[in-house]
Amino acid sequence: MAESSSHSKTGEQEFRALVEHNIDGMVMVTHDRNISYANKAACQLFQRSVEELIGTPIGFPIEAGQTTEIDLVTPDGTSTPVEVRIVSVTWEGQTSYLGCLRDLTERRKVEEERERLTAQMQYAQKLESLGVLAGGIAHDFNNLLMAIVARAGLALRAIGPENPASQHIEQIKVSGLRGGELANQMLTYAGKGKPILQRINVTRLIKDMAHLTRLSISKHATLHYDLTEDVPLIEADPSQLRQLIISVLTNASEAIGDNRGIITISTGAVSTETSQKGWYVTGNLPSSRGIYIDVSDTGSGMDSETIPKIFDPFFSTKFTGRGLGLAALLGIVRTLNGAVAISSHTGKGTHFRLIFPSLASVTAPKTTSETPDLCWKGTGTVLVVDDEEDVRLASQLILEEMGLTVLTASDGQAGLEVYSRYRHEITLVLLDLTMPRMNGAQLFKEIRQLSQEVPFILSSGYNEDEASKRFQGTGRYNFLQKPYQIDALIAKVRKTIESSS
Repeated sequence: MAESSSHSKTGEQEFRALVEHNIDGMVMVTHDRNISYANKAACQLFQRSVEELIGTPIGFPIEAGQTTEIDLVTPDGTSTPVEVRIVSVTWEGQTSYLGCLRDLTERRKVEEERERLTAQMQYAQKLESLGVLAGGIAHDFNNLLMAIVARAGLALRAIGPENPASQHIEQIKVSGLRGGELANQMLTYAGKGKPILQRINVTRLIKDMAHLTRLSISKHATLHYDLTEDVPLIEADPSQLRQLIISVLTNASEAIGDNRGIITISTGAVSTETSQKGWYVTGNLPSSRGIYIDVSDTGSGMDSETIPKIFDPFFSTKFTGRGLGLAALLGIVRTLNGAVAISSHTGKGTHFRLIFPSLASVTAPKTTSETPDLCWKGTGTVLVVDDEEDVRLASQLILEEMGLTVLTASDGQAGLEVYSRYRHEITLVLLDLTMPRMNGAQLFKEIRQLSQEVPFILSSGYNEDEASKRFQGTGRYNFLQKPYQIDALIAKVRKTIESSS
């Protein structure tokens, strides 16, 4: 608004009309800082009538040309953010100050929403970057474990169960397979994996991993169990559940630190009537019946402001310790349609509760699995294409023990050259997904142009869902995820060869 020293009578009328009907609050202030005029918008902002405002002192600085932001407090205690612009004008023949008051409530809401969306986008980008990293590491890790598991299996077959060394080699194999489970959890976190769901009794699962849970906590902590035997079953990936439990136990142990303390693991059923009032809850609470796994500790605890932050990647306090762990934990819980509930008080410890929807049955299913014929022998030639030398050699040794002739290639281009040369002899192709020069999907298509009959087994550190995305439209194949045991390879090769003959 331009500064003015005089107005004609007509100009003053127009100016008054402009001020009176302005959507922003307008107040005239005299040199003694008292309000001499207020329009309707100003009365609404102050929540006072014109009569109440006239003659009252203004509550903000008066200086021509100044623009400030204030919190305008009304008689009922409500605070409204307001932008104030002060200009010098002539009003009713006297020099006065015009205060232009603009309600910033909506602007603040827009800014806060923009900041929220920006933070959300940055968080998503951070998780995406971490996911790409986790996926790549897990894939390579599975390839390394493949050689360990396969060689351990070959060693066991060579020395027999009566050899004293067999128990040590068996433990190496089991550890390698557990490492594979961990790698698959990284793939799931990276969005490149899908949990293998089973019907699980969580109480039985916790009992079976008792030795592992003891190793996960400090020697200063005493571990107590309060487990419900006939807890309803849930549908989940057992390796994921083990990861969740170990993650929460580790955090509980770190909260206790070097002090003496107690960690309690309990299980039980929950329903829609079970209240989590006063708890911080994130995820999906079951709409009807469900179960809980509760880990409580007598450690340092957290205040209410800290609790929501512990799920941020790499957020670090003495409580969280392992940064990415709880971010991954929350991701797994959500894939299982579950929730996390936390109750904690500084100096009084923490209750960390995992809640999952349960099935109607409380009886665990009987497991029936076919034992593969480890003595099965086949005939024919298998082409193994894998860029990892240890994986190629391990696969070759297993296949040759099965009586098969083996050809190998170190990448897709070399695989195509070998297949082109020996296409009439090759009866099966064992193919890796990720390779230099020509990847598995490209090699698959090239070989299919030469032969529609030769069967394929796709082997990958990624799981079958991720592999199928990359192999869409390429045709049928069997799948074997690394790291695999000897019996798994024997069973898959036998099934593929017999079904194609």
